[in-house]
Amino acid sequence: MGEQKHETETSDEFDLANRLTRLAQIPMLIGLTIGMVLFLITFFVDLYDAISTYEFLDRKKTILLILNLLDMVFIANLVVMVANNTYNTYRLKASAQGEGYIKESERAYRRMKHRIVSTIIIISSIHVLSELLEFSQLTTLQVVALFGFHLILLATYVVTNVFRSSD
Repeated sequence: MGEQKHETETSDEFDLANRLTRLAQIPMLIGLTIGMVLFLITFFVDLYDAISTYEFLDRKKTILLILNLLDMVFIANLVVMVANNTYNTYRLKASAQGEGYIKESERAYRRMKHRIVSTIIIISSIHVLSELLEFSQLTTLQVVALFGFHLILLATYVVTNVFRSSD
């Protein structure tokens, strides 16, 4: 009888910790939403500035503007992916229990990890390309460092997806 009481207390403590963990995600999701709104405003301000100053008539500036806007879109997609995954984890924790929850969580985590790394590599590629087009503003060492960082990201992606374990 004492053992059953101990299991119930442990289960209640786990449920409380689980609920508090899920509730802690709500302010983070709100913060990500506010960040997205600010990012959306920045996106349209950049577009407005390009149109009002006629920068879009200069081919190089138009290419840089498009790369900058693409960069913003991919960063926004990254935020949406993280927020969506956080919400789905929140929902999953509320509805699933035991082995089903663990398997579904692992699958969701693997999908999310792949998407996040892919998006970060795309963002890095766009950034490297933008900086190379504005080469006059960077030193050779800065370009080499930027390109080296991008290669490290690519190598990490290859290692984690080609040579991954059975997960």
